[in-house]
Order: sequence, then C-alpha cells, then structure tokens
Amino acid sequence: MPIEYNIKYVEALGDMVRLHYSDGKKVLAFPDGKGRFKPGTVDPGAPPETYDPPAPVDPELPPSTGDWDHPLPGAVFTSGFGMRTGGFHYGIDLSTTTAATGGNVHSVTDMVVTVAVDAFEGGNWSGGTHVKGHTLDGAYTFAYYHMADESLAVAVGDTVTKGTVLGVEGATGNVTGTHLHFEISLGNHDNPWPPPYNNGVQFIDPLPILRDHGINI
Repeated sequence: MPIEYNIKYVEALGDMVRLHYSDGKKVLAFPDGKGRFKPGTVDPGAPPETYDPPAPVDPELPPSTGDWDHPLPGAVFTSGFGMRTGGFHYGIDLSTTTAATGGNVHSVTDMVVTVAVDAFEGGNWSGGTHVKGHTLDGAYTFAYYHMADESLAVAVGDTVTKGTVLGVEGATGNVTGTHLHFEISLGNHDNPWPPPYNNGVQFIDPLPILRDHGINI
C-alpha cells in the first residue's frame, strides 16, 4: 500500500528548503552535495529566529472546480510527495503497472505549454521526455516527467484543454521503471526545477490538489 506523507508544501530558502507539515510543524532541510536535501536537527534551546525565521502566510489555493482530468488514467499511485530513501520527492508517481504498454498522459486542466522536450534533447537526462505548462490564470504550473521517447504530442506555445494527450508514459531519464512523475508548483513558471536548481519555486503535494478537483487517486 503506498505511503502518504503529511508535508503540505516546500519553501525554497537560498541553499536550503523549509518543509511545511500539515500539523503546522516546519523543519529545515539542507543539501547533501548530491542534489538532494536532508532534514536538519533543530536545537530546541536555540531562539526560533536562529534556525527557523518566520514563515510567509500559507498560500491561498484556488477553489476547487471539480473539473480536472486524471494525469494518467488507469494508473495506480506508487509514491508520494515528501521524504523517502535517497532524498526529497517533489511530486507523486503514477504507473499503469498492469498495462502492456504505457498509458497516455493527459493535461489535468487547460494550460499553456512552456516546455516540451524529448529524452536527452539539449543535454536533458534526469527528466527524460517531459512537458511543463501553467494554468491559464497562472495559479499553478505542472510538470509531467519520464514519458516515452519521441511520444510528445504537444509543442511549446500550445494552449491545450483538459484531457489533451501530452505523450505516453515511459521510463526515460533517471528512473528505474515505467511511470509518470507529476509535480505541481504554485504560480506561473516557464521551466521550474526542484531545489537546488531553481530557487524561489514553491512545490506542493499534488495529491490533495488533484483530489480536491475531483480526481480519484
């Protein structure tokens, strides 16, 4: 059974990140030199401002409309947002494990495509074939990673509607099996990457957002 994490969102702070938990707890995480972050140990005797400066007000998320689509119809949920072996996982993983071939990856809602890259194109390796785009109102930016090579069905600059096929689930990039890695960040970003590569981008757990918009995962 998949493990669900209670991290609400991640806040980038220069060369570190702050993990905001659903119960209100906040923990700093520091780079380990391998592109990953490890939670630090908080000194309970230290003044709060020395290890955890005041956090900004929690972002106000757009209200649910109940009209989004599943990013990978027919898939099962295999990995959640939060800490796991090897570092922090900034999205969720979905896999059509019973399918003979990878399933079609769908746009969860209307969006403007800002990235559409085939595996290894332009030196890309970690994300494999992937698509990124933001909602028409700029409230959210989505990222869909590890699709099959040469399966892209959209191009940069396209405005696509909910349910548009973006590509086919695959195993390109830094992966160990066929699946879709799906991320959501707050706001309008052309090409967001998790820390430490792109500071200032706030990644949030996609699972409650998708469920709030009527997606059964």
